[in-house]
Amino acid sequence: MSFLNAQAPILVVVLPLLAAPILSVLGNGRLAGLLCFAVVALQSLLAVSLVGQTLDGDVISYALGNWAPPIGIEYRIDLLSAVMASLIAISAALVAWFLPTAVADEIAPGDRPRFYAAFLLCVAGLTGIVVTGDLFNVFVFLEIASLSTYVLIAAGAGRDRRALTAAFDYLILGAVGATFIVIGIAFLYVATGTLNMADLGQRLPGAGRRAVVVGGSFLFVGLALKAAMAPLHRWLPNAYAYAPTAVTTFLAMTATKVALYLMLRLSVLVFDTAGEIGRVNFAAVMPPIGLAMLLFASALAVRERDLKRLLAYSSIANLGLMLIALGLGGVAGITAALVNLLNHAAIKGGLFTATAAIVARHGNARFETLAGLSRTMPVTFLCLLVGGLALIGVPLTAGFVSKLSVIRVALDLGDWIVAGGILLTSLITVVYVWRIVEAGMLGQPAEAGAGMPGPCSCCPWRS
Repeated sequence: MSFLNAQAPILVVVLPLLAAPILSVLGNGRLAGLLCFAVVALQSLLAVSLVGQTLDGDVISYALGNWAPPIGIEYRIDLLSAVMASLIAISAALVAWFLPTAVADEIAPGDRPRFYAAFLLCVAGLTGIVVTGDLFNVFVFLEIASLSTYVLIAAGAGRDRRALTAAFDYLILGAVGATFIVIGIAFLYVATGTLNMADLGQRLPGAGRRAVVVGGSFLFVGLALKAAMAPLHRWLPNAYAYAPTAVTTFLAMTATKVALYLMLRLSVLVFDTAGEIGRVNFAAVMPPIGLAMLLFASALAVRERDLKRLLAYSSIANLGLMLIALGLGGVAGITAALVNLLNHAAIKGGLFTATAAIVARHGNARFETLAGLSRTMPVTFLCLLVGGLALIGVPLTAGFVSKLSVIRVALDLGDWIVAGGILLTSLITVVYVWRIVEAGMLGQPAEAGAGMPGPCSCCPWRS
């Protein structure tokens, strides 16, 4: 095994973490952007190597400082952890490629090195959450990711001052969620005397029930807020709408997915039952909450006149679908939730990337701007169309596989209400996707010369 493969568990976190302060002191924004892309590209290769090492079912245990767990901090990586780390790293690399072009009109040249540094800190924090096997380490990385995310969202103030309010709202709610999580961790530590998640799972059966129930409940609420689970989703629409579109693309592909992953990881690895956290069967409330999120968010998406906000509410709806799958439980339910997680990351990544192209060219993504998009930006419009069909769940798309997997689990359990609700929301999705298609194909461009091709931005590093 090569040195890089052997050290990959720590390098996927340390590499962006150490590169961030270096980028922040660079005076050249273009050089900082290039180095940012190089770092996350290398991180992607390391994350993919972790997938290869765990493909046969092996579990990588990496003890930091040679302090054996449970006393020392352990990075514990199985196939799911490696896939999640790859999702984060590859998403970051794709976003970092067009980041310089996307933020050209939103971030002042002198502020770009610090913006790239915050981006790398966010990547490091999210990656650390999925690879660490220490519960308090999870909290530390969660705070690193959250604090950098507040900065990234506020960076949108260069185009829209409402980004500051969105970042402040997320800061307040994120602080509440983090407080709940650290209180929950404290209760579990008092009850078991350990923070290593694998060791915690072994000690919990003999721990006091009251402390475990209280600690698990605090953990669940904190993670529900981070995952934008209704009714704790208030921060997400504004954060997605007013942050720089490239930032929104990355967050839509990773942030809430990591919170859901952590919820699943704790319920299965620590508490030994899918949907159960702290000996409380939270799985029972997930399907009704998820169904409410599906219907409520889809209905709100229909009335939106801004593409970014529309896609933000669509993301909340899709999060509801993942919660339903988790709540249905069993191997089939967990599998359906993970299929939805990965497919939705790809779908929303494509949709928000297309939206970033529209914002970079026209300055906003309101429906008036989308008028005639099929003629002025045909490739971008095609990406929106394909992504919209996937959101609906049209056969031969990833969205169809996602919805079918959840519906099959619901029907096997005889839950016709959930199955019917998913089909109903697909019809509502048709309505708001059609509004995008209608504007793009039937609308008239606002500018006479809007159909002229703009400068190529496929390579943001050219002079």
